[in-house]
Amino acid sequence: MVDQGHEVEFLANSYTGQTIKKAVLTDGTTFDYKIHGQRSQYFQNEMQQMLKEIKPDIFFILLDTFMLYPWLVNFDLSPARTIFWYPSDGGGGMPLGCENILRKMDCPVAMAKFGQKQVKDVYDIDTKHIPHGTEPNRYFKMSDEDRQKMKQKYGVANKFVIGTVSRNQPRKMLDRALKSFRIVADHIPEAVFLMHLDPNDPAAPWPIVEMIKKYDLENRVVFTGMSAMKAFDWEQMNEVYNAMDVFFLSTSGEGFGIPTIEAMSCEIPVVVTSYTSTAELVEQNNSGLSVQLTGVPELDMYNSTTQDYDFNSFNGSLTGSWMVERGLMDIKDAARKIMMLQDPKLREQLGSNGRKAVLEKYDFDKIVAPQWENLMKELVK
Repeated sequence: MVDQGHEVEFLANSYTGQTIKKAVLTDGTTFDYKIHGQRSQYFQNEMQQMLKEIKPDIFFILLDTFMLYPWLVNFDLSPARTIFWYPSDGGGGMPLGCENILRKMDCPVAMAKFGQKQVKDVYDIDTKHIPHGTEPNRYFKMSDEDRQKMKQKYGVANKFVIGTVSRNQPRKMLDRALKSFRIVADHIPEAVFLMHLDPNDPAAPWPIVEMIKKYDLENRVVFTGMSAMKAFDWEQMNEVYNAMDVFFLSTSGEGFGIPTIEAMSCEIPVVVTSYTSTAELVEQNNSGLSVQLTGVPELDMYNSTTQDYDFNSFNGSLTGSWMVERGLMDIKDAARKIMMLQDPKLREQLGSNGRKAVLEKYDFDKIVAPQWENLMKELVK
């Protein structure tokens, strides 16, 4: 936005320091705008006053709606025009009551077509849709020789590598990923599971290392070495994806799926739970194989109402916090889909489709950013 000539001021939740005029990361990445630290969570106590002082034309929010509910509903956010770029990562509707956050906004924008359709079907709220994006020049398929070097780097040379990039938290349901891999490991002796996550993440629902021991996978699971406090840079992340033969996500629902499109950009076929945004990323782009919910036949959300889709998914879902439904990936179907991808020709075709979809729909600089530029110009008119 700064490169387009706009003035940007960033309200940085979780940052509690004084205002920074500009920040530069160790890799040289520069954030050439003001960064404000919060004095209360999500700026609840100071937001209205700051907006009166800054007087922005556009106030853009990128958070989960429940983080700001219910207090934001009664806030005066003038003089700004308001945008909420919202995720919806489960069935049953938005987190309980949070549709009122969207109603308050001048322009709610869904990051996934799933969330856009859900909000229209359940609450009759019209929203725009602008997807997340990635950078194909940073995430790309390396040469076969370099990919073998990446496998060697992570100690998985000459292996069939199933990989995941995921937060080690309850919503990702990594227990189901390990159970699926246990089946795969019994059928494919050279299979290994490369996990890019922090095994000691404070958000972890259970000790993942103990789960690995329980299922006798100690010599079949490899961690990349990342931690919650030590992120990988662009180049390292591209290396992680290129060490994989298959990308696997056992998620119970995604607001969008950034690691999924990053893997697609690297021409890695993806295997993802068939719930929430998987249809538009995986199925419609033929970039991988979607995994059915437990005890649920294949469903087409886009040719039914969201309410019917939720009802027909009951057998494979459970109700989580905020009355959001979570999808339970079928463990045996996941293992079957992964084993189908032993076929190198199938992997190549699905990977090529994924890259094509990224270039046509999710290239941030060429496709996504211009949509935001046009929307903001429209709003300030």
